[in-house]
Amino acid sequence: MALSQPSALRIEEMRVYPFDIPLKEIFTIATMSIAAAPNLLVELRTNQGLTGWGEASPFRAIVGETQLINLAAARELRPLLLGRDPLALHPLMDELEAYLPHNNTLKSAIDMALYDLAAQAAGLPLYAYLGGQRRELETDLTIGLGDPDRAAEKALLYRSMGFRIIKVKLGLDFQDDWKRLSGIREAVGPEPVLRIDANQGWDRVQARDSLDAFAALDIEFCEQPCQADDLQAMAFLCRTTVIPVMADEALFSPAQALELIRQDAAAYFNIKLSKSGGIHQAQKIAHVAEAGRRPCMVGCMSESRLGITAAAHFACANPVIRFHDLDSCLEHAEDRIVGGVAYRGGMIALPETPGLGAHPDPDYIRSLTAG
Repeated sequence: MALSQPSALRIEEMRVYPFDIPLKEIFTIATMSIAAAPNLLVELRTNQGLTGWGEASPFRAIVGETQLINLAAARELRPLLLGRDPLALHPLMDELEAYLPHNNTLKSAIDMALYDLAAQAAGLPLYAYLGGQRRELETDLTIGLGDPDRAAEKALLYRSMGFRIIKVKLGLDFQDDWKRLSGIREAVGPEPVLRIDANQGWDRVQARDSLDAFAALDIEFCEQPCQADDLQAMAFLCRTTVIPVMADEALFSPAQALELIRQDAAAYFNIKLSKSGGIHQAQKIAHVAEAGRRPCMVGCMSESRLGITAAAHFACANPVIRFHDLDSCLEHAEDRIVGGVAYRGGMIALPETPGLGAHPDPDYIRSLTAG
């Protein structure tokens, strides 16, 4: 049997662009606030005319990265990519990880662009390239830590937009949290699904008391109630509270997924491309979760429809993904992406074109300065 020939495809150019996206309003979680998404675009051009796109969305308080850090890291990694075969994706990403550990958000953008190229070269939508099948996904829509008296009004607006699932940020003050959450439940009634996310805002006692109180409001799960490195506290909550615990900030890598399972510290996992370093590592986390019988959610930071489209492809390729939190682009005041996912209320439909099926508007890219 003849051995297959190496690919003739080569990366000729890597460009990075600051991608600042204004939000409709300030978005606040327990650890930080943003008025705009300080993202980064990665463009990989090849010798055969294919172009792959990726997006980084750094949340500094979660990933320890900023846009400026991502720009600097991209300059460091560029020489390792130029002249390389983008189809040799796994060894290439392993090499980038060995050269520059951490910096997962920047590497997630490079990974995304490589997968875009690989799926285009195969002539397949990314979900099919990954071995998945197209299906509609239902996302929640998130209410941040704003005025608790406005939360119910927002929830009713989201319901009028066709969203059946509402995610509520909590974690700073119990009285405000109760007013926010109980007001939402009273306004929307018993049918909509409510999820909560404390973003590490509580210690174990505050978390237990809060979750015990909120259980009366029929909550689907709580993301990251305690500090990410306090797995014993998370395991304590799993044993003592009714609301299931989902690991988010505690889960960046397959090794952490394995440790969460060993300590029985979370019923569910939240996998984000920006945390894991991209699809290459996210697939490994999903496989560990599947082996450990941990259903997962695919989440987001503040990606545009480019990054959200990549996450949706990943979800369609991994049956262990049961929940979807892919709403960040709906909070953006501008949409600079061509193609990509389409929303019908809370339902998300993927494109059928090869690769991601999404790219930035060329006119917009010409207005940016490449790094």
